[in-house]
Amino acid sequence: CSCSRSSRDLCLDIEFAGKINLTFDVYQRETDNLLFNPPQPATAGVALAPIQNVGMMRNRGIDVSLGYRGSLGDDVLWNVNFNGSHYRNKILRIDGVQQFFFGPISTRFGNQVINQVGYPIGSFYGYVAEGFYADAAEAAPFAADGAKPGRIRFRDANGDGRITLADRTIIGSPHPDFTAGLDLGVRWKAWDFSAAVFGTFGNEIFDVQKEFYVFRNFATNVRSDLLTHSWCQAGDAGCVTPNDPNAKYPRLDLTDAFSRQLSTFYLEDGSYVRLRNLQIGYTLPAAWRRGTRVYVQAENLFTITGYPGLDPALGVQNIGGAAGDIRDQYRGVDRGTYPSNRTFSFGLSANF
Repeated sequence: CSCSRSSRDLCLDIEFAGKINLTFDVYQRETDNLLFNPPQPATAGVALAPIQNVGMMRNRGIDVSLGYRGSLGDDVLWNVNFNGSHYRNKILRIDGVQQFFFGPISTRFGNQVINQVGYPIGSFYGYVAEGFYADAAEAAPFAADGAKPGRIRFRDANGDGRITLADRTIIGSPHPDFTAGLDLGVRWKAWDFSAAVFGTFGNEIFDVQKEFYVFRNFATNVRSDLLTHSWCQAGDAGCVTPNDPNAKYPRLDLTDAFSRQLSTFYLEDGSYVRLRNLQIGYTLPAAWRRGTRVYVQAENLFTITGYPGLDPALGVQNIGGAAGDIRDQYRGVDRGTYPSNRTFSFGLSANF
């Protein structure tokens, strides 16, 4: 296999008896002179700072592909190919002075993305949520900061007895631990079958939409289970399980500006497995026309995931026409992305 001269790679490409193919690539790539837009002091006015080539980032990873081609008798040919990838991203330097800068897009409650030396690009940033305040006594030490029974209990990360901006930290990453694909193919006489499955595991999604369907920023619709699965006290309307420490949402309170602060409460597991493509075809007899094939195909037929949003396959978003060089800083943030369509199609191909 080919290896880049700008990186350190160990490559292995092997074929056994014309049936088994194995490709294995271990790499480390360091990219220097990345574009960086340094912040200007307020005394500089509204002039934009010149973009500099200063940043440095490292990617380490493993790519592997394993394929097999076989047969069952004279009529059945089949093949299977598995490919997997694992990588670790790390910011090594920004401009030699700054240790972090925030992401390009903020929510209405703050910025949920940070780029910090020593961590992956586009990391999620906020408080660590640790359940809910059970009663007034537990909330009392942080009452001045907004704590009340039923509100989200945030970790006092610096131990100063307050919940302040200083308690925010890196809380997650949009980068997966592992991605994998599986391609299958079978041919039996004039029939053929193919399928492609893809999965991503260990990545997180920052569900910005919770600021609307949980905390009702603006008079929006809410989750259907918000009333029955919110923390409540005896006497609250619709309260089924008073003081439930395992409630899904904080106590219903339109004045609660404390719980809605950006935290791990917004994070969801973005892992999924999806059948991307399924196709069945039939090649007509030569008496009709040589090479004529009809097929039926389905795309995105099903997705297995624990993500409660519309679609865990967010991709890299280009928000509001923003320049392409910010896209890697804004992975895994769900602002209401339109879901992937499930498509069914019929086709015919022929040689003339």
